[in-house]
Amino acid sequence: MRGKGLKRWIAVGLVLGLATGCATHRNDSTPRATRRDNTTVRDNATSRDKTAKGAGIGAAAGAATAVIAGKRHADQILIGAAIGGAVGAGVGAYMDAQEERLARVPGTTVERVEEDTLLVRFDSDILFGTDSATLGPAALGTVQEVADVLVDYPRTAVVVQGHTDSTGAAAYNQDLSERRADSVEGALVVFGVFPQRLMATGYGETLPVASNASERGRQLNRRVAILLKAKAR
Repeated sequence: MRGKGLKRWIAVGLVLGLATGCATHRNDSTPRATRRDNTTVRDNATSRDKTAKGAGIGAAAGAATAVIAGKRHADQILIGAAIGGAVGAGVGAYMDAQEERLARVPGTTVERVEEDTLLVRFDSDILFGTDSATLGPAALGTVQEVADVLVDYPRTAVVVQGHTDSTGAAAYNQDLSERRADSVEGALVVFGVFPQRLMATGYGETLPVASNASERGRQLNRRVAILLKAKAR
């Protein structure tokens, strides 16, 4: 856990100051994402040209690497934190129930990565303004709805992952991604999620999910995601 007490509670204090002024959509093992309006979007591979193909491969690699890293961190939490016993054979149903609840939260998308793992993505730019790591009232409302689900399902590890586009210096982007992940982590704590379940980490610009050559691609790369994992045994 990033867990440096002063840093965490500075983030929590900032959230508390905003909170007084104050929602994913599911996916199964097939390559699809279900939106809140119940329409289904399928990720069909295209091969218009080598550039597009290369960008797609890079995006897939960035997304996959983030998931692998998140699962590793989640396993560390599950080993080291007293967050309840293993879900065991019922892990699939346990994650199904969370996925169903999270699917009702506006502004997010949920992907079922594995039987015991969910990835919650916040819609690009919904949480933070440009160059900002401060959660506004609307963003806090979204994070609070996610936190309400996490509180009701205490046997999952929660890994908050921050990412940026490639605009600006790499060192600045790394720091910004960490501060954004810390802000979401701090808000989850304020809204009742057990701190020992949580880890926040930033990847800067290193794991893009789209090409940074276009504004739309940069928007997709500026993101925060939450990986949830339960003990299967």
